[in-house]
Amino acid sequence: MRKSLLLLLALLSSLGTLNAQGLNKSAHNKCKLRSGIDYKDCYLYYSRIKPKIDKSDIPSSDVTQPLIDIPSSDVTQPLIDNLYSYGEPSNDIADKEFLRLHFELMNQYWLERANKKRLTFPTPILRLDDGRLIGCGKKLVTQYPNIYCPESNEITLNVKPLIKGFTDKKNLNLSYLSLAILSHEFGHHVNHHIGREQYLDNEENEADWKAGKYLAYVISNQLMPLEGFTKGANLFFSVGDFHLLSEHGNPTNRFNAFMNGFNHESMGVGNFAGEWLQDTNETFSKKIGKNYGIRSRNLYFDVYRFEIERGRQIAGNIFAGVIGVINCSQGSKETCANSLLLQGQAKPEGWFRERQLTIDCYSKTFDLKDDGFKRQSISSDRKGQAQYLARKYC
Repeated sequence: MRKSLLLLLALLSSLGTLNAQGLNKSAHNKCKLRSGIDYKDCYLYYSRIKPKIDKSDIPSSDVTQPLIDIPSSDVTQPLIDNLYSYGEPSNDIADKEFLRLHFELMNQYWLERANKKRLTFPTPILRLDDGRLIGCGKKLVTQYPNIYCPESNEITLNVKPLIKGFTDKKNLNLSYLSLAILSHEFGHHVNHHIGREQYLDNEENEADWKAGKYLAYVISNQLMPLEGFTKGANLFFSVGDFHLLSEHGNPTNRFNAFMNGFNHESMGVGNFAGEWLQDTNETFSKKIGKNYGIRSRNLYFDVYRFEIERGRQIAGNIFAGVIGVINCSQGSKETCANSLLLQGQAKPEGWFRERQLTIDCYSKTFDLKDDGFKRQSISSDRKGQAQYLARKYC
C-alpha cells in the first residue's frame, strides 16, 4: 500500500513538471524571434498565462484560419471588388463599413503570407464598439483606443485622440487616417503570431513597416489615392515619439520604417499611385502642361515631398490613447492598461507637402514654389527628385 502511494505521488509530481515544461516551451516559441530584455519580458509574460481559455467569453469571430491551399485570387479578388464598389469613404468621420472591408482584406493579405510559411494565423477582433475588452483587464474600449491586446487578439480604433496635436488639419480624411492606424495595429497582431521580419529588435518599427507594406498593396490596387497615404505617413511622424513599456523609436525612425515597408514589395521608384509617379523612395510627382518659354525649356510638376519643420515643436500633448501594443510583461493588468495613458514628447513636425516644382533643362536648375529657397542647381536636390525628373524628361 505504501509503495503504491509513493508511486502515485511520483507520477503526480512528474505530470506537474511536464505541464510546466510544456508551458515554458510554448512561451519560448512565442518569443524566440526576440532578444535580450525584450525576449525576457515576453517569456515571463507568456509563462504566466494559463493554457486553458474560457471559450464562451470569446466571440465566434476569433477563429484560427485553416492551412488550406486555396488560390489567393479566389478569396482576395472579391474583397478588392467590394472595396471598389464601396467607393470613397467619409471624410469627417471614421467610416466603419469602409474599415471593416479593409479589415477583411488585411486579414486575407497576411493570412496568405502565414500560409506560405505554414503557420496558423487567427483572425483578430476589430473593436469599434463601446463595450469592454475581452482581455487586458477588460477595460472600456472607449478609454483605450488604438491598441492591440495580444491576450484576446483585439484591436481598438479611434483616430480623434491622435489628431489633437496636428497643426496641419487641412483636408484631413479621418477614414484614411484610421486605415493607417488599423494597418499598424494589425501589424502587431502579425508580429505576435508570425514574427518580425525586418526590425527584429523593435516591435513598433516592425509594425510601422508592416503598415507601410499593406498600404502600398492598397495603393497598387488603386483602392486609395496617394493623398490618403501621405496623410497616414504624416500621422506616423507626428505621434512617433512616445513611450510604453517597450522601447519606441523617434519620429524619423518610425517614418523611415513606414516608408521602407511601403517600398518593399508593391511600390517603389518608377511605380504609379494613380497619376502620381513615385520618383524616389519618399517623393512623388505629376507632370503638368505649361507652354515653354522662348529662351528656356521649363518643365512643371506637382510634387509631394516629405519635409521636416524643426522650427515648430509639438509640446507634450496628453493623448487619450496611443498607437502601441499592450505589453503586460510586468505588473498587474490594471497597471498595464493604465500605462497607455501617456504624455507625448516634444518633437519636430514632418509632413508630406504638395508643392509645384519647376525644372529648367537648359540652365540645369530647379525651383520649389514657396519653399523659401532660391532656384538651385538640379544636382543640389538632396532628395534626388529633381535629378530623377531631369533625367527622365529633359
